[in-house]
Amino acid sequence: MTANLHGVSHPSELTAGAALAWFTGAGDGGEVIGYLFAPDRAEWFRCDGAVAQGPEGPRDLAAAYELVATDGKRHLRWTHRASGAGPAVSLSEPQELLPPGEQLPAEPPRTRLAGTAARKLAGTVRESGDGWSTLGSARYAPCQVPVAAGKGKEIWADMAEYAVSDEHGNISVIDTLLIALRPRAAAKDRRA
Repeated sequence: MTANLHGVSHPSELTAGAALAWFTGAGDGGEVIGYLFAPDRAEWFRCDGAVAQGPEGPRDLAAAYELVATDGKRHLRWTHRASGAGPAVSLSEPQELLPPGEQLPAEPPRTRLAGTAARKLAGTVRESGDGWSTLGSARYAPCQVPVAAGKGKEIWADMAEYAVSDEHGNISVIDTLLIALRPRAAAKDRRA
């Protein structure tokens, strides 16, 4: 059985905070995590209601130019366009989980590829507490992620990939969506 991806867009442009409120308002109360990009930073967050929270409190969304959130079943994408606002889109396999909005085109169908893709976040866990882990490496600045993990572990992002095919049967991945973050033993420990 294949699963198709469905989507809606909010009928007007929103701020990042309003987009999170639109998205979380339609949920079942499950944990929502995500990340944002701003000119001076990239940060992960966990939602408390519709508020993006970091380990020290609310994240500042004012300068964000991109925001992605998920509860593992539904996804939000928001992009800044002008004056602090931009379009918001929510995607889900079960259409009934989507917030109210304008339906995105269903053609061509976006079909989920079998299995789950996994991508390692840079670094290893340097410290952990209160449901957050700090990743660090010699190459990148420390990064706090919303997952509890032991020191020395790696954090992996589980992703769902969706493909379309053209009239010639060519298949192209068109969407890759975050499902969850999970800790995993570091590569040197997996070889042992």
